[in-house]
Amino acid sequence: MSTTAPGVTTHTPQTAATGRSLVIAVAGSGGDGVALLGDLLLSIAAHQGLYGMLVQSYGPQIRGGESAVVLRLSETEVAYEGDQTDLLVCFRTSDLKRFRGSMHLHEQSVLVLDSGDEGELPEWLGTTSREIMRYPFATRAAGVEVAGEPKNMMALALIAKALGWAPELAERALEERFAHRPHLLSADVKAYRAAWVQLQVPAMTRLTGHGLPLEVETGNEAVAHGALAAGLRFFAGYPITPSSEVMETLLDELPAAGGTVVQAEDEIAALGMVVGASFGGVPSMTATSGPGLSLMTEMMGLASMAEIPAVIVDCQRAGPATGMPSRTEQSDLFHAVYGGHGDFPRAVLGVFDVVHAHTLMYKAFALAEDYQLPVLVLSDAYVAQRRQIRGATPARSTVPRRWRWTSDDSPARFKLKGDQVVTPFRVPGTPGGTYLAAGIEHTEDGTPTSDTNMHQRMNERRFRKLPAIALDTADWVRTFGAADAPRGIIAWGSMYGLLREWVLAHPEYRVFLPEILLPFPLDALAAWRKGLSETVTLELSHQGQFHRYLSSLTDMSGVRSIARSGGLPMSAPELATLLSATLSSALSPTSAAAAEKEAS
Repeated sequence: MSTTAPGVTTHTPQTAATGRSLVIAVAGSGGDGVALLGDLLLSIAAHQGLYGMLVQSYGPQIRGGESAVVLRLSETEVAYEGDQTDLLVCFRTSDLKRFRGSMHLHEQSVLVLDSGDEGELPEWLGTTSREIMRYPFATRAAGVEVAGEPKNMMALALIAKALGWAPELAERALEERFAHRPHLLSADVKAYRAAWVQLQVPAMTRLTGHGLPLEVETGNEAVAHGALAAGLRFFAGYPITPSSEVMETLLDELPAAGGTVVQAEDEIAALGMVVGASFGGVPSMTATSGPGLSLMTEMMGLASMAEIPAVIVDCQRAGPATGMPSRTEQSDLFHAVYGGHGDFPRAVLGVFDVVHAHTLMYKAFALAEDYQLPVLVLSDAYVAQRRQIRGATPARSTVPRRWRWTSDDSPARFKLKGDQVVTPFRVPGTPGGTYLAAGIEHTEDGTPTSDTNMHQRMNERRFRKLPAIALDTADWVRTFGAADAPRGIIAWGSMYGLLREWVLAHPEYRVFLPEILLPFPLDALAAWRKGLSETVTLELSHQGQFHRYLSSLTDMSGVRSIARSGGLPMSAPELATLLSATLSSALSPTSAAAAEKEAS
């Protein structure tokens, strides 16, 4: 191995919420093993009691194409991957152009390139004062790259050694991953050991974990596990990026819990099966992305009309149409809160991150089962595809239970008494509980009707659920920052991680993030807004759907909208720039100077 790196030096890492952290990026192409490398590094960190998260970026190709991971390791829990890259390993410089905005060098960044790569680095990447380190990742014959030692195992040794990890930690992670494939395991371990012996790398600050192993989970896995804990017993779905791992996880784990998973022929059939299973009294769910949600909309209306619980998870991606399947966006909000023909109630929730998904899925099933209506859970590609190290999830002593009909209850399925908003649910086969459950408008006993007065009464009856839900969910919000901070940011969903850390460095801001989007917690928002001099909404939607939606619910005069199309998540330097351009005096002199330095 040859290297032009200087002697061993120590790098001061970025600071997490209350501890030190490091940001590591690896860029390559399909076949380089970039995603596997990221998973292994996160697993090794979790075994040591370190926290962290990994965000993967890849193209829409079925095979090959670009691939990169950005990994942040920390001594404390994090929900944001950071803005500046402390260590960048690039297998070929030509791949970097596909990841503009995903990684940025700073003055003390360690940059590792292939020793035979003569390509130029893009200007947007930034520069480091350190000498570039070279390592022969690629095997070449007559100047052409050919199959050789696995690049990801070489990079695994390089990164592990730079972080001061014991060599056996990586070998243990490989054994756990490939115990069922001994020939592959032997080749990878051999390549890893050879690279470890040859390497001379600059040391980076060693992070100290608490020593107790932690769990690694993707956003989609967290959604599946949260649903299982909430009592899910039937899932039907159709694979679609970026939601497919929800179904894959449940295929492995739901049968053992006594449940059933069906891969339907399309999204329409999937939600039809969910509604049918729920009609039979079984807590049921599906997961999809924007194009699939479009197909499910008619069945969603049926669930609301027939008052049948259903949970629908939408992992948003950049749209419309096929859009950018592997890229994130927050542009399905209008569809979630307004989509469908006619008037029908539904509840809509928004996922913050991997840890939050467990709690939110419990809440989704509780609302669906208690109020007998469809509940949409909006995740997105940024949350769904990330891997995050988490601590123990809160144990639930109970799971949501539907109010069941008995012979002592009213014989009319949809007739409310007093201040009721739902009636006992009749499961088919219950003696004396037979009723009509058509999707057509009906009377209180389920008989189809075209009487316009009855249609008005039944709409009023169904929509009585939303004020009741609003009372139950009035405190389903999270706020950050000082209560008397003069400037406010209203956001939702996966903006959570960025904003949770933003307010630590910018004390003049406070943040409002709702867990529930419909019905919206308006009283909590009004209380939070008191004393604000300037406020913005923040979202990844070209037309500012979140801002427009809030404007339809409450007075938003004076609140400015910061919105852009999705693709990449928003970064702190970008946010600083947008706030400076939007607000009259967005930053204090100290914060403004810091923001200018970050943006440059």
